[in-house]
Amino acid sequence: MKDRMTSVESMQASLGGLSFVQLVSVGKPIRARCMASPLCSTGHFGGDSQHGPVHPLLSASCGAALGLALILGTSGWPGAGVMALPVPKLPPINLKDVNRCNPVSSAMGQANAARDKLLDLRLCDLHKRDLSGYDISGALMEEANLEGANLTDAQMSKAYAPKTNFRGAVFTNAVVDRVTFDGADLTGAIFTNAVLSDSSFEDANLENVDFTDAYVGDFLQKSLCKNPTLQGENPVTGEPTRESLGCRR
Repeated sequence: MKDRMTSVESMQASLGGLSFVQLVSVGKPIRARCMASPLCSTGHFGGDSQHGPVHPLLSASCGAALGLALILGTSGWPGAGVMALPVPKLPPINLKDVNRCNPVSSAMGQANAARDKLLDLRLCDLHKRDLSGYDISGALMEEANLEGANLTDAQMSKAYAPKTNFRGAVFTNAVVDRVTFDGADLTGAIFTNAVLSDSSFEDANLENVDFTDAYVGDFLQKSLCKNPTLQGENPVTGEPTRESLGCRR
């Protein structure tokens, strides 16, 4: 399996990081989806087959990556799970940029997470920050602190936020689709009426989260309902977590 991963990672380098493939195995057949990486979203290649026009170069890279992943990445796979192949290659953090942790809303519109400059919020302390109505689509947010942040009505499509602290954050009415929340702490977060389609929550802490009226899609709902941390009730809204997502007890 290690050799297979090495081969797939080398494919990402040859494609310039334009796309990555997510393979989902739930018994058989295997389901796959291809999407733009966060870096791709900072240029003009954004979009995917479900959410808007796909640039020809991105379409070609997705097809090539998907073909190689299906050949190399599925043999001997576990019977279930989600696997991203390969992990996006990110630039180093510019710690000399004093304005890096002051988010600027994109003026280009959120549909494809396009912006003229990389929005790098990695390691930033944004706890209790009011970001309501902001367009921070495509932002790199790995290991940032957004505890108690207000993201009401925000646009956060395609953001990359693994291992990020979102404890008690409010995402009411927000568009949070295709976001990577893997390993994030979402304890007590509120996603009331938010759009969460095609987002990833692998190993995320979902205790006391309120998903009331959120759009997640059937496949994501089934995956979230298997998360062992999906329990409790939200301390602000009083909504029981599993019931708010429509999970069976």
